[in-house]
Amino acid sequence: MNVLERREYDIVDILLENPQLTISQIAKKMNLSYRTISKSLDVIENFFEGSEIKLIRKPKVGVSLNGSRQVIADLINQSGHHQLPTTKLERVQFICFKILKNTSYFTLQKLSELLFISKTTLDKDMVRVNEIFNQFHVTIEKIPGKGSFLNIMEYERRRLALDLIHYFWGQNWQVIQQDNHYIHTIEGIPDFAQEFINISMLKKINDIVQNYMQFEKIKMSDMGYQSLILHILIAVERIKNDGLLQENDRPLLQNYSDFEDVRPLVTSIENTFDIGLSKLEIQYIGFHLKMSSYGITALSDSTIKDSDVEAIILRTNHSLSESRLQGLVVHLKVAVERIKNNLPLTNPYTNDIKTNFPLSFDEAIAIKKNLEDFYQINVPEDEMAYIAVHIQAQREQAKLADDSDLKVLLVCSSGKGTAQLLAARLRRVFPDLKINRILSVNELWHTEITEGLVLSTVNITLPDHPLIVVSPILNQTDDRRIKQFLSENKRIEIIRNIEFSKLIHPELVFLDLDLESKEAVIEYIGRHLVQKGFATEGIIQSALAREEFSATSFGKYATPHGKLDYVRKSAIVFLRLNHEIEWGDQSVRFIFFICVSDENPKELEKIFDSLLEIIDENQRNILQRENQQKVIKYLKEGI
Repeated sequence: MNVLERREYDIVDILLENPQLTISQIAKKMNLSYRTISKSLDVIENFFEGSEIKLIRKPKVGVSLNGSRQVIADLINQSGHHQLPTTKLERVQFICFKILKNTSYFTLQKLSELLFISKTTLDKDMVRVNEIFNQFHVTIEKIPGKGSFLNIMEYERRRLALDLIHYFWGQNWQVIQQDNHYIHTIEGIPDFAQEFINISMLKKINDIVQNYMQFEKIKMSDMGYQSLILHILIAVERIKNDGLLQENDRPLLQNYSDFEDVRPLVTSIENTFDIGLSKLEIQYIGFHLKMSSYGITALSDSTIKDSDVEAIILRTNHSLSESRLQGLVVHLKVAVERIKNNLPLTNPYTNDIKTNFPLSFDEAIAIKKNLEDFYQINVPEDEMAYIAVHIQAQREQAKLADDSDLKVLLVCSSGKGTAQLLAARLRRVFPDLKINRILSVNELWHTEITEGLVLSTVNITLPDHPLIVVSPILNQTDDRRIKQFLSENKRIEIIRNIEFSKLIHPELVFLDLDLESKEAVIEYIGRHLVQKGFATEGIIQSALAREEFSATSFGKYATPHGKLDYVRKSAIVFLRLNHEIEWGDQSVRFIFFICVSDENPKELEKIFDSLLEIIDENQRNILQRENQQKVIKYLKEGI
């Protein structure tokens, strides 16, 4: 049995969705010649030869595939060419890209047949698909009698492709040294996403962009660089498939100049991929280059005043040092420019930031409100997470120890703010570490490594040096791996703080309740807090209002909280449900309601550190399976 190429698989896909089509109709759908389709049909016929599947070609009537759909799927899977998704996550990814790829109507019936799943299973998957699309402000529209479709322009379609790639695989970047370049690539991209992220093409774009950046002496963060090459990749793929920007896409580019300075880059792209770029396409690439290069060029002609942004920050936050404040001002100016031009930055670590830095995230929400009121924009959650990173960096700086003796080289892909935050957290959590240098991957290539340990947020290989790959926000798993390294080198003593335990009260631990919504949970907890004198009326509405800005859920947990004004005595409520409920985009069973008021910043940090520690340790299932006495003992004493 031969192997189908991508084109042939797409033809099989079309024939499965359409019982009978002429070769001309197939050619029109795929924007290919009659002759090319005829040759591909020969390949398909040979592929199924000897099986019960038959390719029928009737002149002037059409082409059809006869046989069981399941047998067709099995034969394709056995060929090693294409594996249909089997898990819920894979199906959701497949459906998202299938809908994105389709520029016409689709039906759930055809999707269920294509995936070989029941209508009931597809309905459940579509709930998640709609949640994801809603997160990116895209709605699947339905027309009775015709089906469903995405009513979006080409520019928005490309933006959504980028958002989905970041959302599903944003943490899968790998950097490989090859000759004089670092090749940035993404691991684990399935076949069905190849139309939007072709790995071999991505490598070519790496070479083109790096040569251009070296010639023009342009600097940008690794994350900015990765977004840029993805933008270019998606643009090239869409152009090759006649997905061209149209004049109605122009308003989204705000009529920027022709970007003649990117002509060398454009010429290289055109020559490498044998395409022609219109003036609008050149604007598209030029604008993304501008927004990716550290924000310097993005700010050169900005009308946003530093004084206005600084005043917005100082309305709610007075804890930032002068250098941190100015750093956040620069970041917010670039962020506002991005949002105004419909280019908000995707943040693959938003959920981790919300989970690990809840206090800073709440402060970011306050800044978000003021930004939205002043500039009449909508600040998405991913941008809020970046604001939280800058605020958290100040918190970490205030808790540093100076007795460091192990030199560390930090390689970070997420920009200066995130790099400084990670460095500060490392110094605070691991006082034996001394952050000697912070480099991007591109800078790493030009340097000699002299440090005793390399910590990298990018998946790189350094066979001659101790290396630990960590998340930019340093999660609990990263903590354990670093502790293990330091323990093996006799450099660490692990101590767990106890501030959390004094806030646990037996009368505020509730197990195995049947509540059907987050509103019911918050109302139940709030009512008990008021009755027992821990809070005043208003705590419930305050907590519900906080959830409207951004859900406090992560994994199986939620950490709702209201305004300090309604807290009389500090406490932390724990509630375990009998079954999971929907909370934002998560399914939650365990709730920690944070009811604290008069603790100083250091105590608050220790409380949240302990809370995250408890959640991470729950791999022992104490919170899930034990009775009230044992749960209380565990929460208070950690044993």
